[in-house]
Amino acid sequence: MRAAGVSGMAALAGCSGGDNGNGNENGTGNTTSSGKVYDTKFVAATNNGVPANLHLNPDATQNYDPIAGAHVFERFVSYNYRTQKFEMAGLEDWSVDGKTFTLTIREDFNWDNGDAVTAQDLMTQFRLQKKTDGAIWDFVENVEQGENEKTVVLNLKKETNPLLLKHAIGSQGDRIYAHHPTFKQFLDKDASALQQFKYEKDVVANGSFSFESKDKQSWELTRNEEYFNADKVNFTRIQLLNRGDNTALQQGLMGGELDGVYSMFAPPNIAKSMPGHVQEVNTPAKWGYGIVFNHSHEHFGKVAVRKAIAHVINREAVAGNAGPRTKATPKVATAIAVDDQESWLGDDMGEFETYGQSASQTDKAASLLRDAGYSKSGGKWEDSNGNKISAQYVTPAGWTDWTTATNTVVDQLNSFGFDLEISSKPMGDYFDGYINNNFALGAFYWLPGGARSSFPFYPLRWEMKCPDINGGHQFPTGEKTIPGIDGGEMTISPLEEIKKVATMTSEEEVTNVVRRVAWHHNQTLPFLGVTEKQEQTWISSKNFDTPSKDDALGIKWATQWLPRVDKLSVQGN
Repeated sequence: MRAAGVSGMAALAGCSGGDNGNGNENGTGNTTSSGKVYDTKFVAATNNGVPANLHLNPDATQNYDPIAGAHVFERFVSYNYRTQKFEMAGLEDWSVDGKTFTLTIREDFNWDNGDAVTAQDLMTQFRLQKKTDGAIWDFVENVEQGENEKTVVLNLKKETNPLLLKHAIGSQGDRIYAHHPTFKQFLDKDASALQQFKYEKDVVANGSFSFESKDKQSWELTRNEEYFNADKVNFTRIQLLNRGDNTALQQGLMGGELDGVYSMFAPPNIAKSMPGHVQEVNTPAKWGYGIVFNHSHEHFGKVAVRKAIAHVINREAVAGNAGPRTKATPKVATAIAVDDQESWLGDDMGEFETYGQSASQTDKAASLLRDAGYSKSGGKWEDSNGNKISAQYVTPAGWTDWTTATNTVVDQLNSFGFDLEISSKPMGDYFDGYINNNFALGAFYWLPGGARSSFPFYPLRWEMKCPDINGGHQFPTGEKTIPGIDGGEMTISPLEEIKKVATMTSEEEVTNVVRRVAWHHNQTLPFLGVTEKQEQTWISSKNFDTPSKDDALGIKWATQWLPRVDKLSVQGN
């Protein structure tokens, strides 16, 4: 997650055919469902380091290159951010029945050496992931083959919410990579042996492209003819160049060198300067700029002060300054992502406090502070002992859009009468301060990120526990009495309630708990969500046919997914 916050993440980029010398415009003689396979190279990029030093073992996270891995290995399923549904990929089906979670592998799913992808491969992968604390093992007792070699049964510790199980293997685009004959050697070894295995020779692929070679400059991948959708992939090669500089990616895209960049932050001036054939694809990050409070602080540990801050901050103004093209703001303040609030809160949404999505509600903020015993002196708010609401506001150094957001937030709060000073810190000090509870308030992401954050169980729990900083914000989670959503008062133990969702199978029960805990967050503000990031993917139609409007664009990342489903292909003659 620390890496996820950096604006210019690793980028997948490429170019092919035409006058750039990368390929032959004439077909090879092979055919796909739509015609010939063109001997054309899609030149892409990785910013994970020198390819010669990287490998393709996802269990060995150090020096694993997920960009190359995304082409070489197929996903279990893909999450579509537009339809908010999972789509099958390597799996043909999945189902939850009581205490079993059954996965059915596609009949035509093979490794590139011709072997079928079988239950044995998946069982090996899951058993290896148990050694590395894979997410699915939070719920699974053991794994076994089902009725045939294409069926895997995960036996559960107890009845489990189906969405939790599906997100555990599907929300991050998890890959099927453990070819049993290759990985079986690690089943009887410690996790350290698996985590030291550099998978870089004789790589057995099952994705749309196979590993061919790598050196200091690039990865070389070739079309996998055994891939179940090979007839939809009509170009022969992908080259992943070693590129660690975001500026170089922008220039390559603008200059026509690249056909796509899977994730690249581009400010408005850069986006406007892109050629007309370059298309920007936005998908929700389920992650973004927020404010974390030290709940043991003399001022920010008080609900009234946090609510006053929420009323003062104009979220739309923050988004407008930090990047209106790539920032969305939550309508109500609670730990539910922007696009998911209405569907989960339903008719109750109107009862939730917005705290002013597009306005600074200073009168409401002042009233809250006065009721809490604060008064204004010399233009600054102070408590009954004459102590100003004064603190350093922490922000990460180098995150340019967050720097702008922080400047806007602090300007608004200081104009209202707070006394805040910005403290910009390098990443190590930034996280250490939060982990060690050595802060008052500051910038921090308010959602854990990824498709998993579309299920409120995860972000609601995350804001209370915040494992990314080891709970350093010290949010109290015991039983509380707060204003009731229908008036009066309600008593709630928010962490205990949200935990119950893990074993609930009734959608109505889940929704009821989510709304209660979301209301608690709205009234107590463990965090304050300010903006949510929109991812920026870039694809060019100069040398490829690409869709301008299609639900397939809702799957991350477009440059990796579209070739698999016949939505990105070389232009024919």
